[in-house]
Amino acid sequence: MKVNDILESADFEKELIEIRRTIHENPCVSEHEEETVKYLASKLEEYGIPYDVILDGCSIVAVLEGAKPGPVVGVRADIDALPIQEETGLPFASKKAGIMHACGHDAHAAILMGTAKVLASMKEELQGTVKFFFQPAEESIGGAERMIEAGCLENPHVDYVLGLHVSPAYRCGQIAVKYGKACAASDMIDIRVKGKSCHGAHPDKGVDAIIIAANILNTLQTVISRRVAPEESAVVSFGKIEGGTVRNQIADTVTLNGIIRTLDPQQRIFVRESVKSIAQSVAAAMGGEAEVIVMESYGPLINDDAVVEVAEKNAIQLLGSENVIRQEHPNLGTEDFAYFALERPSCFFNLGCYNEEMSDRADLHNSRFTIDEGCLKTGTALQVKNVISLLNGEVK
Repeated sequence: MKVNDILESADFEKELIEIRRTIHENPCVSEHEEETVKYLASKLEEYGIPYDVILDGCSIVAVLEGAKPGPVVGVRADIDALPIQEETGLPFASKKAGIMHACGHDAHAAILMGTAKVLASMKEELQGTVKFFFQPAEESIGGAERMIEAGCLENPHVDYVLGLHVSPAYRCGQIAVKYGKACAASDMIDIRVKGKSCHGAHPDKGVDAIIIAANILNTLQTVISRRVAPEESAVVSFGKIEGGTVRNQIADTVTLNGIIRTLDPQQRIFVRESVKSIAQSVAAAMGGEAEVIVMESYGPLINDDAVVEVAEKNAIQLLGSENVIRQEHPNLGTEDFAYFALERPSCFFNLGCYNEEMSDRADLHNSRFTIDEGCLKTGTALQVKNVISLLNGEVK
């Protein structure tokens, strides 16, 4: 089957839409994807593709062996939904109160399933093996790293990994590619400032944790403005601060909760250590203490330029150069596809899902978020073409 035939097949597009809507109506939050997995497994059985269910029933690894030897390509889709009450008014809106696919993972799963079906129909022509990763918990504790630890990149050894994300920033029929650094690493940070309480009328008798915290907040801004090179990107931000109990008492404790976002592993370590040393030094200089707790989250997503070049070339052939956008700047948001990209040469790109006729251009994680379902066949055609190119050794 030619890839262009996918775009022209009304029946195939209808099936993609049906898969997406079935998953959309029956969303499963992170770490509870069993129902979605059962549905996806039934489709894989229908297509004759062997699979294993892993991670306590919340994830699938399917393997399609081509008739000829060659590389192994992994393709990933996340499948979890969000704890958000849907307000789209769609006839196939979520049937579960307080849960919806507000980040397009229903579309990702449908695209991957469509990719699997098309490649299965071409099995005798494939030069190599394709592995399909239906990943859980992207929205919470992360599923990519746990899938890797469970062995999804081995037996057989995966050479490349592909992934995508729908984006309302681009029209349906467009894609955006990013060479190199694509998404940031994320580290949650808690700073617990300790002072000494006393009556507000006698501040000299105590150590004001609120004043210390204020000085820590101000000084931490120099991490970005003076310690990170201007051509680099990083973020240190605090969204929550708690301290004190009454207006006429000097507070003895303040807690700051924030997040650090960086774009490469070395910078990540440097910024974390800078935040820690500044917080502790400022607190000590003012007579207090600061305990700094860093909770490591997703790593930076760094695309492999050679694999991105393949995807960009294929997109130009299928969509036209006017519909292929090169992103100039990385996204300081996070994406746990990063773990695949850290292990294997990978490409993760954005798939346009908006059209001008949609009444609301709601962003991801919005209760009104939806997609132009035409992006399903576009995404499928691109991933099929990308897989074939990688199997055929088109990486430079």
